[in-house]
Amino acid sequence: MPLIRDIVQADYSVVEELLYSNDLGDGRFYDPEGLDVVVAELHGRVVVGVAEFQLHCDFGHDEGREAHPGEQTFILTMAVAHTDRRGGVGRALLAEIARRAQRAGHTFLALVPQDGADAAGRQAFFQACGFTLYGPAGPGAAWGCPVSEILAVKDTAAPKAGG
Repeated sequence: MPLIRDIVQADYSVVEELLYSNDLGDGRFYDPEGLDVVVAELHGRVVVGVAEFQLHCDFGHDEGREAHPGEQTFILTMAVAHTDRRGGVGRALLAEIARRAQRAGHTFLALVPQDGADAAGRQAFFQACGFTLYGPAGPGAAWGCPVSEILAVKDTAAPKAGG
């Protein structure tokens, strides 16, 4: 199981490479300023996953999505190394974000799956985790999931550090 922890500066180059290899980064120096970021480690020191999020966000109302609950936690980007997919890393990252959201008093996670080469794969992953479309379908469509649904999944309990 991966260890989920807060990002540290020593992780920046590995995270930029990870994002770039998932068609989510631009290859420039990684700077997470203003974002909440957690990484997933395997084998004691190898970063194999990253999730960028905003713990406090009112995306639904800002975007005119009246059916969307108020303040929630918004997931901006998630990436897992291709060699470590389907091993629980993505679900462990989501579970840590859900735990932090719950501690902050939020009951809902929201995201907009990134477009690009693996858009269908990203959408399938989020759907398998319980996220559903809550607005019109199409590019930039918002997806959401109750925090309780993410936390109810049995195999999401990963060791964590920080937080």
